[in-house]
Amino acid sequence: MSEVQQSAVVTMMLADYAVSDQLGKLQMIGGGLQVLARDHNTGATAPFAVVVSMSFPAQVFNEQYAFELVLEDAAGAPAAMSSTVTGPAGAVPGGGSMRFGQNLQVEEPSFPGAGVPRRAMPARSQVVLHFNNGLPLPAGQVLTWRVRIDGDSKPEWSLPFFVAAPATGPVVG
Repeated sequence: MSEVQQSAVVTMMLADYAVSDQLGKLQMIGGGLQVLARDHNTGATAPFAVVVSMSFPAQVFNEQYAFELVLEDAAGAPAAMSSTVTGPAGAVPGGGSMRFGQNLQVEEPSFPGAGVPRRAMPARSQVVLHFNNGLPLPAGQVLTWRVRIDGDSKPEWSLPFFVAAPATGPVVG
């Protein structure tokens, strides 16, 4: 385990929409989702965003780390997305798994003109992934977003959610 991974505090949330501005302020609409709606005609979920907020202490300022966000199934394996999604132009091939990775650096916070002493505040950063067209996720399952830093994760760095299945029709007879 790296020092960055050991000292990181990670929180996650699903939202209808989210964006982080240049100052690191997070703007969110519909935060706290646990169930994603799914268009059963197209096979894709409703649009949504995954918000990952990370905080790091001063001892790891300016350290680089590998950030990864992976979509997992109930067994902890990479979740398979539906093989076909229907869009405006017809069927679009899908399949595969969802993984986002990026090398990042713990940036020392700077508050010019505010009188905040150096190294007094933790470094904070947000990673926001917005899926404007949803994702072709299987219905009726609990899936989990998991964060890894430098290849390792912690149990609390996960965010389970449910993809809604079609409503059952009435039973006649």
